[in-house]
Amino acid sequence: MRGPRWLVVARNEYRIRTSRIRRIRPYFPYLAIGILAIYVIFIAPRLFSPFIDDFLALIITQAAVPMVQIILFMIFFYFMIIPITNTLREVQTEQLEIFLAAPIKPSDVLLGEFLGVMPLYAIAVTAIVGSFIALLAPLGLGWAQIVITITIFVLIFFSALWIGTVTAAVMRTRLGKTARGRDIGRALALVIAFPIVVLMYALMGGGLVQALMNPETSETVRTILNLLPSSWGAEIFVGFASNPGNISAGGFETLIRFGGLILYFVVALWLGAKATNRAYSLETISFVASRAKQDGVFYKTMKSLGGGKSFGTLLVSLFKDYGRRLENLSRILYMLGLLAILNIFLVEPSDLEGVLIMGAFMLPLLAAFVVGEVTLRGKDCLFIYKKAPSGVRRLVKARLLKGWLIVIPISVIVTAITSFISLGNNPIFVLINIGLVVLNVAATVVFVLGLFLLNPAFSDKSGNLWVNIMIAMQALPFGTFLIPLITLQRMFDFGLYETMFFVTVPLSWLVGIVFLYLGRRRLSRIE
Repeated sequence: MRGPRWLVVARNEYRIRTSRIRRIRPYFPYLAIGILAIYVIFIAPRLFSPFIDDFLALIITQAAVPMVQIILFMIFFYFMIIPITNTLREVQTEQLEIFLAAPIKPSDVLLGEFLGVMPLYAIAVTAIVGSFIALLAPLGLGWAQIVITITIFVLIFFSALWIGTVTAAVMRTRLGKTARGRDIGRALALVIAFPIVVLMYALMGGGLVQALMNPETSETVRTILNLLPSSWGAEIFVGFASNPGNISAGGFETLIRFGGLILYFVVALWLGAKATNRAYSLETISFVASRAKQDGVFYKTMKSLGGGKSFGTLLVSLFKDYGRRLENLSRILYMLGLLAILNIFLVEPSDLEGVLIMGAFMLPLLAAFVVGEVTLRGKDCLFIYKKAPSGVRRLVKARLLKGWLIVIPISVIVTAITSFISLGNNPIFVLINIGLVVLNVAATVVFVLGLFLLNPAFSDKSGNLWVNIMIAMQALPFGTFLIPLITLQRMFDFGLYETMFFVTVPLSWLVGIVFLYLGRRRLSRIE
C-alpha cells in the first residue's frame, strides 16, 4: 500500500462511489467546481431573488434566531443520518473483509471512508452555502463575515457527516453479525428519518413559525436549541445579517461561539476515532438458527379466513413472512405517523374534505408498502409458485387477501378517528365516511397489486419500485378522485359524497380490475 492506510481506504471509497461515472472520473472535480461556480455566481442570486424581501423581513424579527437554528439543525441531522440510513438499509461487511488481511486500525478505515465521500458531500455543502450567501448578498456582508459563514457551514455539516459515519460503523458491527440484526437495521433506516419529516411539515404548516413568534414558546424552544452546536453557528449567522459589514458587532460572544464550533469539530473527530477503535470491529458475519413456534390465535384466524386447507396455509405463510420482517412493520408505523402529522400540521380538524383528500393520497402509499412486495423477493420466489398447479392464481388471490386484511383495518381506524374529530357526534356520517373509504381502499389494493405485477420490481433498489409508488400516490388519486371532484363540483354542483360514491369508487374498481388482470397475465408470462 502506497501512502497512509487511511488514504488508501479513501481512494478506494471514492472509486466505489464514482464507479458509475468512471469515464469522466478524472474530470469530475473540475466539472463539479465549474457547475457549482455557475450556480453560486449566476443561478442562485436569480433563483432566490423573489424571496429576498421576505427573508430580510424575517431576519429582523424575534423568530429569526430560532428559525435559522431549526433549519441548520434539520440539515445537520440530515447529513448525520445519510450514512446511517445507507448502512442500515443493507447492513453488509463484505467490503470490510478486504482489510482483514492488512494490519489496519478501525479508525483508519473510518477516516478513509469519511474522506472518500467528503468530495461528494462537499458539492451539497457548496450548494447550500451558495444559497444562503445569495440571500444575504443584498445586505452587503464583508468578506470576513462571508468567510466565517462558509467556515461555520463546513464545520457543522462535516461534523454531522463524521458523527453519522462513526455511528453507522458501530451499528454495522453490532447489527451485521446476525440476520435478525440486519432486519432491525433495515427497519431503523426508515424510522430514524421521521423527526426530520415532523419538523419539515411543522414548518410547512406554519405552526412552528407561530410558536416561534410567541415570546413564551420562543423562549422555551430557544433554550433547547442553544444546547446544539448548530445553534451556535445560527446565532453568528443572524448576527452578521443584522450587522452587515461590522464583524465586531457580536463582540466576545461571536468569538466564543466560533471557537466553540472549531473545538467541537476537533473533539468530535478525536472521540469518533477513539470510539471506533474500541467499538468497531471487522469480524465476519455469524449465523444464528431460528426456532419456529406453534401458530397462535392470530395465525389460526388467518388460516380460517383463507378457508383452511392449502390456501389457508399459503395465506398464513405470507403473513408470517411479512410480519417477521421488522422493515415491513416499520413502514406501517411510519405511514401512521405520517398521516398523523399531516392531519396535525397541514389540515384543519374541521375540514372533512381536506382530511379525505389527504387520505386519498396517502393510503395508496400504505397499499404500495404492503402489497408491493409481491415481486421484491425476486424471480426465483415467483417461479416456485408458477411450477405449482394453479400457483399464479392462488398467489395473486392470497396476496390480494393479505393486502385487504392489513390495509383495510388500518384505514378504518384512521378514518374513524379523523371523522370523529371532524364531525363530532354524528355517527351516521362517520359510518358513511368509513364505508366510502373502505370501498375505495379495497379498490386501491387491487390496483396497486396489479401495477406491481405489470411493472415488477425484483429488488428494493429497482427503479420500478419508486415509479410504481409514485403512480399509486399520484395517478390513481388524481384520476379517480381529485379531478372528478373538481370537475363535477363546477359542472353539476356535486358534493364530496356524491363524487366518491358515483365516480371515485366505481372508477377505482374498474381501473384496479383491469390492472390486476393485465398484471396476472404478465406474471404468467415471466421467464
